[in-house]
Amino acid sequence: MSELLNALRSRQRDMLEFLTAMVERESITSDKAKVDVLVDLLEAKLNTLCADSVARLPQEDVGDFLYAAWNSAAPGKPYLFLVHIDTVHPIGSLESMPIKIADGRFYGPGALDMKAGVVIALEAIRHLVERDQLPNRPIQLLMTTDEEIGSPYSEALIKQTAAGCELVLVTEPATQEGAIKTWRKGGGKYELLIEGRASHAGIAPQEGINSIIEFARQALDINRLNDLKYGTSVSITLVDGGSAGNVIPAQTQAQIDIRVLTMEAMRNLHEALSNLHPKMPGAKVSCIRRHHRPPMERRPGLFEKAAAIGEGQGVTIYEGGTGGGSDGNFTAAMGIPTLDGLGAHGDGAHALHEHVIIDSLPRQAALIAAILLEWDAES
Repeated sequence: MSELLNALRSRQRDMLEFLTAMVERESITSDKAKVDVLVDLLEAKLNTLCADSVARLPQEDVGDFLYAAWNSAAPGKPYLFLVHIDTVHPIGSLESMPIKIADGRFYGPGALDMKAGVVIALEAIRHLVERDQLPNRPIQLLMTTDEEIGSPYSEALIKQTAAGCELVLVTEPATQEGAIKTWRKGGGKYELLIEGRASHAGIAPQEGINSIIEFARQALDINRLNDLKYGTSVSITLVDGGSAGNVIPAQTQAQIDIRVLTMEAMRNLHEALSNLHPKMPGAKVSCIRRHHRPPMERRPGLFEKAAAIGEGQGVTIYEGGTGGGSDGNFTAAMGIPTLDGLGAHGDGAHALHEHVIIDSLPRQAALIAAILLEWDAES
C-alpha cells in the first residue's frame, strides 16, 4: 500500500462523518431553500481548505453555486473539479431510506450520486493543502445545484470556467463495476407538435384533420431512426392528443428522448428530426429541440495516463461508459481532457437501495490526489 493511500485510509472515518452531514441535508434540485442549507455547510467547509478565494454565486431558481480557487497566481492552465450537490430524491426520503452502514456500505439518498464524490474531491484537496503539495498550477472547483435537471442554469458558467483548462475532473460515481467513465452518451429532448383541424366526429369527420393519425405516421418514421447497434436510441416517451371523445383531434404533442455516442450521430439525428414533413394534406408538423448535452467521446491516451498514475499508488482502475450524461459532457465536447466517474463505487443511484462502498472513498481520494500530483510529470 502506498503512503498516499495509507494516509487517506486513515481519514475514512472523517470522510464518513462529512458524508453523513451532507446526506442529512436533503437537496432535491427543485427545493432551493433546502439545497441552500447544504450550500451553507459546503461553503464553510471550503473556507477551511486555505483557498485563495471562495465565492458563493446566488441563483434565483435553484440552489446557489460555489466556486473556489487555489494557486490562482501559479503558471499553467488550471485543473478544474466539477461537482454537483443536487439530488433526485424528494424531501422526506430519509424516512423511507434512512442513513445506515451495513456490510461495508453506506446507504442514504443522494449518497452515491453524488455527495460521496464531493467528499472525495474535497478530501483529496485537503490532503495536498495540508502537506503543501498542491501542484504549481491553478486548481479550481465549481459546485453546482442543477445537474439532475440537465444543468440549464449552470451550463454557460461551466463552459466559461472550463475554457482554457488543462484537465477536468468529474467526481460523479463510477460505473456499477467500479470503472471510471471515459465515454458518455449525449442526449437531447425534443418536442413534437402536430396541428390538424377539429371537427365533429359524428356529423362531419371528413372535414377534420386527425392530428393523432398524423402523429402515428410520424412516430413510425421516427422509430426507424433508432440504430441501437451503434448506440443511437430515439424514444417517444410522452404523448398528449385530443380534446374530447366526439371531436377529431386538432392537436397532438409528444416528447422525444435521443441518446448518441458521437457528435456525428447527434448532428444527423437533429437534421432528421428538424426536417419532418406532414403526411396528411393540411397538417402541420414541427419538432423543436428543447435541451441537449453533447456526447463525451472516448479520448485516446487519457485513461491510459490516469491508469499509470493510479498503478503507481497501488490503485488499479478500469474504464467504462454509460448512457447517462453529466457536466463532463460539456467540457469533453469543448476538447478539454475530461476524466469522469472518479467518485465513489456503489450501486442504486436514484433508487431506494442507493449506497456507497465505503472503502472506495479513500481509494478514489488517493487516485485524485495522485493525478493532481503527477499529471504534469506523466506528460
